[in-house]
Amino acid sequence: MTSRPTLILLLSTLVLYGCGNEPDVLDSEVFERSLNVSTTIIRPTVFVNTLSLVGTVKAGNDIRVSAEVSGMVTRVAVGKGQSFRKGDLILKIDDASLRQELEIAKAGTETALENYERTRKLWEADRIGSEFAVISAANAWRSAQANQELLQIRMEKTTLTATFDGMVEDVYVEAGEMANPGAPLVRLIETGRLFIEAGVPARHAGSVSVGDAMDVNFQMAGDIQYRTRVSRVGTAIDPSVRTFRIQADLPANQSYKVNMIASIRIETDRYPNAIVVSQEFIQRDENGYKVYLAKEVDGRKRAVPVRVEIGPMANNQVVILRGLEAGDELITRGAVFAESNILLSILNETEVPS
Repeated sequence: MTSRPTLILLLSTLVLYGCGNEPDVLDSEVFERSLNVSTTIIRPTVFVNTLSLVGTVKAGNDIRVSAEVSGMVTRVAVGKGQSFRKGDLILKIDDASLRQELEIAKAGTETALENYERTRKLWEADRIGSEFAVISAANAWRSAQANQELLQIRMEKTTLTATFDGMVEDVYVEAGEMANPGAPLVRLIETGRLFIEAGVPARHAGSVSVGDAMDVNFQMAGDIQYRTRVSRVGTAIDPSVRTFRIQADLPANQSYKVNMIASIRIETDRYPNAIVVSQEFIQRDENGYKVYLAKEVDGRKRAVPVRVEIGPMANNQVVILRGLEAGDELITRGAVFAESNILLSILNETEVPS
């Protein structure tokens, strides 16, 4: 049987052995966890930002010509679908009564002029009459002259001629019918100058400028496509729909018509050497935006957060204005779990094409 003192001595020896050098070696080998990630090497690329809209074909002139004088239509010189040239006769309204009124007005003007000259000479030479009579005669002559000119203008308005080259879209009267002031007579469309018009949401007011490239696609007209440029940007916002109007000229083509719908893409931004990152790899916090890069720290790859300034975005791709450079190794898959200085285990590395 072992004595009590001997048992105590044995336990003391085991305790001393457990506090020896071997445990110090185990403590020096501290375990550090790593994060499995994928990375990509950043290379500059071309970034193009576009704005998609729906546009409508418009004509430089699309007018309904109305009568400005009353009278019977004596001649309709054009028909529906007929083309015309600037200066061609469109329609004629009877002017017989106006001609008579004009002849009477001319005679009245001549009489008023003679009366004025006679009254003036008598007053200036012999002081016969009065200065007031001279002034009254002068006013009567001017009034008669103005009436003659007004009738002459009305006479000219009985003959309607084209003010541009185009095509007759519709005719609303026939020869023998009465034309009344304000009543539409014909609809004329200018075919030599067509443009596409669209409404741009007000939030893009600073994105569209004159000269921006525009792609126009007419899917309903055989998938016709044109590349043109914005020629006009409206200066006012339509308060009812919160949009402003833009226009771009179109080449002459009979395949599309006025009021036809087209899809539009406008190139609003172009960066020829942009640093572009997928939106999913950008994190946001109270201080702004950041991404994680894989960098060598003491010979081992670790995650390093980098603050970035973002720019335009298109198709989930974001332009990085500041913070990244070509050649940086961006953490992609696994970036959401990254922490500052965490050890990385890179599963594969891909490179963005230049």
